[in-house]
Amino acid sequence: MKSPIEIGIIRLKDFPQERILVGLREEFKKEIFKHIKRKNVSQIGIIPSQFYNFRDNEKITIKLLFQICSYLTRKGFKEFSHNHIEKNISIIGTKRGDIYINDPNLPFNFNNEEGAYFISAILFDGGIDRQYKPHYGNRILEQRKRIVKCVEKIFGKINSREVNSKRGPMVRFPKSIGIILNYCFDIGIGNKMYNHNKIPEFIFKLNKKNKGLFLKQAFDDDGWVTTNKYSLGIVGASNVEKECFLKSKQKEFPLLNGIKKLLINFKIETNPTRISKSFSKTEYRRKGEFYRYIFTFSITGRENLEKFYKEIGFNIDHKMERLKEILGNYKVRQLRKGEIHKIALEECKNIRGNITIPLLAKKINRTYRQTVRIVREFEGKKLIKQIKPSVNISGRRLSAIYKTIER
Repeated sequence: MKSPIEIGIIRLKDFPQERILVGLREEFKKEIFKHIKRKNVSQIGIIPSQFYNFRDNEKITIKLLFQICSYLTRKGFKEFSHNHIEKNISIIGTKRGDIYINDPNLPFNFNNEEGAYFISAILFDGGIDRQYKPHYGNRILEQRKRIVKCVEKIFGKINSREVNSKRGPMVRFPKSIGIILNYCFDIGIGNKMYNHNKIPEFIFKLNKKNKGLFLKQAFDDDGWVTTNKYSLGIVGASNVEKECFLKSKQKEFPLLNGIKKLLINFKIETNPTRISKSFSKTEYRRKGEFYRYIFTFSITGRENLEKFYKEIGFNIDHKMERLKEILGNYKVRQLRKGEIHKIALEECKNIRGNITIPLLAKKINRTYRQTVRIVREFEGKKLIKQIKPSVNISGRRLSAIYKTIER
């Protein structure tokens, strides 16, 4: 059976069974105790204290719940199967926490709009702290509100002041969610600069719309748009050990590699990842020696930027306006490096009749001199050939004629 990280669905059986505690709906719990008594503990495979713990406490470990319900299903009571158990969970929590997920939406499904937004938010501007509490920080209220709504849609009701998106620039979610994300999706805890998180495998299997929402959230959080350079991009950082830093060992940044892979679905080309290094004696008010690699890549070229605008875009207004401004002011001279050669070759193939430099220059909106250079390159690569040289007749120069070479 495939794991949650592959399919994007987390069932109760997938939880770490001794770290997550659950409470049952009262009627379901009463039904269980109609069929088990103190005398059954040895048959169930538990000790008396566990029996009383189940009977008297609000929540128990999933492991204990499954032991008891497995005993009942072996006895022929099919109403205590895993599927029925999930439908009758009233709360999910942890051993020492008092913030619960109420009326949980089991199984937790991330193959939707909310899952795409939430996982992206946790991986980029969010994280999971050392106490296993997931958090998301953004100064824009609408960004925080969106993630809070996603959490409630995926997991269920949460009664906590920390989830109130209006209280401050940071929202926090129950510890139980952090434990589940860490255990099922391998999202690291603590300082994410050291975690080298990857995009969970199921994200790459989402439909195109939800892949776009995942990317939108990522670029909202860690992306940038530059109008003077006609580009947009995204940045990530990773702390490394001193030895690695001093020896200039380049490390890849898995999250950005995943972003590039997702952009392929939209036929958006990216520029090579640039890697720089920085050193600091302080980090988040801590003193020490901190060595960091900074990774960034950009997207340029009108066609790529138009695809991003139409199919991904930003939720943050000022970023979307900048991208719109770039596209509104775009001139053909600001094409992505190498892009003009692709356009010119395509025009050569489309021209019916004689190919001449003046005609091609008009088609691609380039100067005569630049078009000459392009044609010379095409000749050198044997993409086109001259079939008639330029001639001067009665003081009038007739252009050379070219045709494409069939391959």
